[in-house]
Amino acid sequence: MSGDARFDIVVIGGGIVGCASAFWLARRGLKVALVERAGIAQGTTGNSFAWINGTSKTADERYHRLNALGAAIYRELCAEFGEDRLGLNPSGMLKLVSRRDEAAYAATREQAARLAAFGYPGTCWVGNAELAAMEPHLALPGDVEALYAMADACLDAPAFARFMAQQVREMGSQVLEDCAARTLEMSDDGAITAVLTDQGRLATPRVLVSAGPGTAEVLSELTGYDGFAARFPLNRVPGLLVVTPSTSPRRLVRRVLYMAGGDEFHVLPTPDGGLKVGADDTDGMVAEDATPQRMREAARILLERTRAWLPAFEGEACLDRCRIGIGVRPYPQDGKTLAGELPGSRGLFVIATHSGVTLSPAVGRLMADLIADGRTPDALAPFGLERFQAFAG
Repeated sequence: MSGDARFDIVVIGGGIVGCASAFWLARRGLKVALVERAGIAQGTTGNSFAWINGTSKTADERYHRLNALGAAIYRELCAEFGEDRLGLNPSGMLKLVSRRDEAAYAATREQAARLAAFGYPGTCWVGNAELAAMEPHLALPGDVEALYAMADACLDAPAFARFMAQQVREMGSQVLEDCAARTLEMSDDGAITAVLTDQGRLATPRVLVSAGPGTAEVLSELTGYDGFAARFPLNRVPGLLVVTPSTSPRRLVRRVLYMAGGDEFHVLPTPDGGLKVGADDTDGMVAEDATPQRMREAARILLERTRAWLPAFEGEACLDRCRIGIGVRPYPQDGKTLAGELPGSRGLFVIATHSGVTLSPAVGRLMADLIADGRTPDALAPFGLERFQAFAG
């Protein structure tokens, strides 16, 4: 890029949250530069379970409603663009639980009651016979029932991020890949004037950092303040995912399935007819630098656990044909989204969140409203950075 290019805002980070934010900012009429140091959706977004849901966050009603808004905006986007272009499968979700597991059963029933009280659409309880009809390939003990959430879905997250980025281009803004943002240029009074990147100087008064698990390091590099790397309230949490080859001619799983209690795990159908599988306990077996042997060991557990529920699945026999990956997820210290203007700054905004697949349309649109209007939307207000002591005024 030769000479200075001028933008209303520069978005740093080409994952699903950054791409969705750039989309909504461009829709608000801002000229946007979306800057990604590698390629669109090649980081955490490409190694996500990609379950869109408002069901798993019921402890805090405000956070549930933010997640439910994300699911609702996906439905709006489907009406506008179509599911296929977005990479969205409106599958719904079944959370399976055994009546014999009294604690898990009671907790899932309570979850269903909370979702009903919150008005989360299309949520109901299904018995064993109905469950067998909905997922005929499952080996179902007679005491297993399920919470059914019709409003949940699953997503080809890289496809969605790339679609959002293409929409940004078509609205007249720019997407710069293989372009790291290096330094913020500021005036004497602390106002942002530009971002210096590998492809040149981008003149702008505002910057939105959406760099996933690398947010603290990016802020440190941009500002020259090393304290961000040590004090920013965000953890890096690795998660193991196994993606199997196609199970054709059978569609072994039609919905997102979450097996509660006991050997908990979750599985969903991939666009090419395979399965994507993960579990909290196998996440705990791996680190970011896990050896291939350790990853295979954890993957083998997931495949055999899946086969116990799906007898027609080949299980461990397909291990060498599976894609085994570790996604490093950003996880705020209190488990809830970080989104807003960086306290004490002028024009520097940040989004860092777990559940980025679910939340990206909602947080991106709300952040675009904040930046364009200069006023924090009510739905975003509880998730500002000032709630943490490191940023408290």
